[in-house]
Amino acid sequence: MLFLKSLLFIVWNIVLGMGLVYFLRWFLFNGKARYFFGKRCILTPGFLVRKREWLFVKVRDLLHDYLRQAENPKLSDGYLKKWEGMIRNFIWEKSEFVDGWLFLTAKMKLKIRDMIADSFTGVASKFLRRTVPRLLEQYRVEHRIDDYDFQFSIDFFLRYYNLYVHKYLMYFIIALNFIVGVMNMILYLIIG
Repeated sequence: MLFLKSLLFIVWNIVLGMGLVYFLRWFLFNGKARYFFGKRCILTPGFLVRKREWLFVKVRDLLHDYLRQAENPKLSDGYLKKWEGMIRNFIWEKSEFVDGWLFLTAKMKLKIRDMIADSFTGVASKFLRRTVPRLLEQYRVEHRIDDYDFQFSIDFFLRYYNLYVHKYLMYFIIALNFIVGVMNMILYLIIG
């Protein structure tokens, strides 16, 4: 009878390991929110489902924000305006060789440095505000984001997880928990 009780250690360890592997898959790929006693379980929807949705929403927001800033050069709080300011400051610092020119007044040197900085800033501004949005439209980036959103659905990840991870993880956990169960059984038989 004692030996039969000790066999339950093996069964218990294997069932516990399999439960953990199934919980991991549920934690990663659960598609909808679950509610207990009227409150949403914080583990639902699954981790990969939430992160995938967050990623595609973030990419779309970044694209729309960039296009909004590119359309309106008067926006002073956008990152495009900051980039243009950084380019202007960089060119201003790099054009200090003009100060070494002889036979020019300080006002003329300042005007030349301003013209150099403004011209490079204008080129960068035209590139950032006209060329990049035109390329985004030409290559249909927004439609490609939607295509990738459809292509990399959660079913895509779940299929590859089941094919390459879940099965082998299950074999590994069963083998590991079988060994741990045998060790627990032997320890129980020694103590008992």
